[in-house]
Amino acid sequence: MYSMPPPVLQMQVHLPGMHMVAFKDTDNLEDVARRADSQRSMLTEYFRMNREDPNARKYLYREFPEHYTWNKSKKLWNSRKRRFQIGRLVYAHPAEGERYYLRVLLNHVRGATSFARIHTVRDVVNPTFREACEMLGLVETDKSLDDALTEATSFQMPCALRKMFAFI
Repeated sequence: MYSMPPPVLQMQVHLPGMHMVAFKDTDNLEDVARRADSQRSMLTEYFRMNREDPNARKYLYREFPEHYTWNKSKKLWNSRKRRFQIGRLVYAHPAEGERYYLRVLLNHVRGATSFARIHTVRDVVNPTFREACEMLGLVETDKSLDDALTEATSFQMPCALRKMFAFI
């Protein structure tokens, strides 16, 4: 993917405080944790850019590389001056729970300024990313799936019910 045009940037998706930090095995871990650049990631800097640059708020996280470049050494986004790049969020399996739902939200919410802001829907702060996804209608709720199975039991044959259950 890297050698074929257009270039593709793999974008990090992590829960608050769970980003990867590179360090040498000779580094003191307390010093690494205190370093300012250890607190920054591609995602947290996306949030910062949305707070500071009104123009940045127009873009989804995955659209960001089309308009900004990621400086890996300084861990900063800069305005793009030339060329073109596509962003691709790293995969998260639904079994990963909150990280998966965060990825879903990042694909649909523009201009998020923080982790807390991304799971705020219609001025209601949801305690989890999953509940924010459900409130936006981006994923099925457990209740809607239960309701569908309950309704199907009144008119479906057992074979069809088994298939529906397996599909869900």
